[in-house]
Amino acid sequence: MGGFLNGACALMAAMLPALAAAAAIVDRIAISVGNRVITDSEIDLRIRLTAFQNGEKPVFSLDVRKKAAQLMIDQKLVEREMDVGHYPRLSEDARKQLVADYAKTNYKSDPKALQPVLAEYGLTVGDLEDDLARQSDLLTFLSLRFRPAIQVSDQDVQQYVEKQPRPQGGNSDLALNLRARIEQRITDDRADADMNAWIKDQRLRTKIEYLEKELAP
Repeated sequence: MGGFLNGACALMAAMLPALAAAAAIVDRIAISVGNRVITDSEIDLRIRLTAFQNGEKPVFSLDVRKKAAQLMIDQKLVEREMDVGHYPRLSEDARKQLVADYAKTNYKSDPKALQPVLAEYGLTVGDLEDDLARQSDLLTFLSLRFRPAIQVSDQDVQQYVEKQPRPQGGNSDLALNLRARIEQRITDDRADADMNAWIKDQRLRTKIEYLEKELAP
């Protein structure tokens, strides 16, 4: 009996390096972004989440993985800035409400149908909750970091109106009555542009290393 146990223990000990190696392969680091990392499993998760939300079949081609990796680099840069700047994050209750609202909006006939569909994509409710909360936090960062500095003048509004297609005989003065909506559109566009410029600058300032060389742009 003792010989059998010793043999079993020896076999398990021999298998441990192989099991550890397999785990490392599944979740190996693909990219380092400063002091943060992006793993293979995170990239695959990003692809599955995007496919689920778009109602598409997930594709794990190199081109799709490269696009997902670039998106995640931007995400890591924003998350780092939010941590450093102590930006507010969603509460647990608010996170769960996001999932409830998503289910009601997309599965009105049967909100409980959400879980089996997620399972078809290899996802959990927790995965969706994390992603919806991440998107909400991104909007918070955008609003607090970039929108307050944007000023929209009368000339900006007028130029915006003049660039929009109008039916013959259309009244541009009537469009100006929609000033609040136009200001919001201009502010949103400028905030997006400012954030993209900020991300581009952060990419230059941050050491980004592709441990999986094929993921490099």
